[in-house]
Amino acid sequence: MELWLVRHGKTEWNLAHKYQGNSDPDLLPGDTSGLSSLQALLAGISFSAVYCSDLRRCRSTLEYLRPDLKAATHYDARLREMNFGEWEGRTYEQLKHNPHYRNWIDSPQTVVPPGGESWPEFEGRIREFAGEVAVDYRKHRAKRLADDPCLIVTHGGVISMLGTILKPGTDFWDAKYKISTGEVLKLKV
Repeated sequence: MELWLVRHGKTEWNLAHKYQGNSDPDLLPGDTSGLSSLQALLAGISFSAVYCSDLRRCRSTLEYLRPDLKAATHYDARLREMNFGEWEGRTYEQLKHNPHYRNWIDSPQTVVPPGGESWPEFEGRIREFAGEVAVDYRKHRAKRLADDPCLIVTHGGVISMLGTILKPGTDFWDAKYKISTGEVLKLKV
């Protein structure tokens, strides 16, 4: 199975280096979203399935890149970025002296942002999603519909987590899973 993992385009919060998480800012307008080159790359490609985070920045990314896929897309809240709770809308500079934040930076798997999501919760929902995609792919493949890649439009943390789950022995912090806004990572599993 081949997954094309697209990270949403740029938002004002990306430019300001704010944690976005489950907050819902929209993309910067037009070409400032950084999606033009990706639009050309994805033009005319057939996908066996299309999944998208239900947050506006991902929905708008998909609509900009491939408006023809909108009706066939499965919008899924499990593809949302990790919920950073009270830290959403804030920057590292604003939080760096907060002891709880420093503990989270040092150990995100064991420390939970206030009002946010734990690492096991985040990993669990992404693992559940990945399992369902694999089952759907096998069903389509049995019908000879699944030779095309699967398109997933989502967030940076979700892409890293999917890579970690689908490629055993890799690490969430692995540089190959860290893509910029408006880029695609092709992952064969």
